[in-house]
Amino acid sequence: MKAVTTCIPPRSGELCAAIRFLLRSESTVLELTSRHRITDVEWDAAERAVAMIIEITDPATSRPVDVRFDVVNTEDQEPISTRSTLIGHVDRESGRATVYGTYLGVVADEN
Repeated sequence: MKAVTTCIPPRSGELCAAIRFLLRSESTVLELTSRHRITDVEWDAAERAVAMIIEITDPATSRPVDVRFDVVNTEDQEPISTRSTLIGHVDRESGRATVYGTYLGVVADEN
């Protein structure tokens, strides 16, 4: 899989922490750092979920953003939106699925 981002890729040489996220539903919103890179997506049969490896930068140096991940049946040819990024494909128990990521914006300050 080619590494992708939904916002801004990390800077060259920037240290990143690789974190494994499980997408347990068809649509999941995650708070990530604005500079991130998705390096792997696969079906985890034991967890019965889509697993993604996302490299994130230091939260102290990169603002938090919300990203929605959608897992759709491959037969559904409609794009999620024009702002969505294709993350990859997985073969799950119910058939092949496509994973999209959509940048939703900077996390709102609630103060």
